[in-house]
Amino acid sequence: MRLYPSLTEVLARGGSLETMGSDVIRLTGLTASGYHGVLGIEKQTAQRFVVDVDLTTDVRQAASTDDITNTVSYAEIAALAEQIITGESVQLIETLAERIATRILREHPQVQDTTVTVHKPEAPLPQAFTDVAVTIRRTREDLTEEPQRLAAPNPALSHVYEAELIDDDVVSAPTAGSASSPPGVTRTTPTAQLGPYGRMSLADFHAAEAETSRDHLRDPDLPAAFPVTSVLALGSNLGDSRATLASAVQALREHPEVEVVKTSPLARTKPYGGPPNQRDFLNQVVEISTKLSPHALLDLAQRIEADHNRVRNEHWGPRTLDVDIVTYAGAVIDSPRLQVPHPSAAERAFVLLPWSWMDPVALLEGRPVRELAREASDYDDVCRLDDPEQASFGED
Repeated sequence: MRLYPSLTEVLARGGSLETMGSDVIRLTGLTASGYHGVLGIEKQTAQRFVVDVDLTTDVRQAASTDDITNTVSYAEIAALAEQIITGESVQLIETLAERIATRILREHPQVQDTTVTVHKPEAPLPQAFTDVAVTIRRTREDLTEEPQRLAAPNPALSHVYEAELIDDDVVSAPTAGSASSPPGVTRTTPTAQLGPYGRMSLADFHAAEAETSRDHLRDPDLPAAFPVTSVLALGSNLGDSRATLASAVQALREHPEVEVVKTSPLARTKPYGGPPNQRDFLNQVVEISTKLSPHALLDLAQRIEADHNRVRNEHWGPRTLDVDIVTYAGAVIDSPRLQVPHPSAAERAFVLLPWSWMDPVALLEGRPVRELAREASDYDDVCRLDDPEQASFGED
């Protein structure tokens, strides 16, 4: 599946592209819709935003070789800007511009500096106006150093957990399409509740949020008018966990209303809570783009869990697959079936660290995900697996 738009698609959205001299690539007029602003109505109604980007770079090698790998892909820049505009809701267009500039510099090392303008032509002002915009310029020197713990793979575990591994006899490796429950076991899924990493009860969560404004709550049954970004957390510690996670991601890719945008490296993690003698988990975070309503996305997550023999007969016990919705378009959702952002995700490194590897500038409720990861109690219990062979538990 192609993740980035072609030049034709960029132009169809109202964008234009030109190269100035040999130093600057300019993309102008990229249009996308999002839910950004300080007013409640701006969190509920999609608005049009327009983005212009200047990239200072050296295109001489690309010009002489006619090789796209020697230049900056304007399609990737367009996709990046569109992803931020359609993603997490923020109050200020200044924040949107900062996120776009930071992502460009982090993900495209050949860019020396970038100038980003975000227009909000339909801002809800009582006065007549043509446009409202903010322009920022950021250089590579403006980037803060990425913490070594998050920028590089974690060291391998010291096998302290290996002695605690248990056999897989409880549940066999998942088979796609097989959703039957073992005799005497009631099938359920964690995504409708707080998930396997939630210690706070729903009652406690609601009490803690009682003073929070509810003006920006999203209707969980309302489909998105345009594709929006959602972050999902996957986990498994029964059967062939690596194959299970790969199969779950493939199931997402095959859904006609879901596009898998990014997947994180796998993480091997110590079980959080639950009974003793569990195997380590494999965890992964996935970013998708979808028009599905939050509840429809929840239904899809639960179907994928069921197709991979998801059973639950012990609180925080071992499981073949969890698929939890962590964020949905930056919205707040509070229904009997679904709470978004996930109430406990901000405290769980086994979600936050893979997420930060996938997206180093990601935010969760206004805070950098990489910072939340460092504060999590299970921070030292997460090991990044860049080698696929490391993700196989094997038989000891």
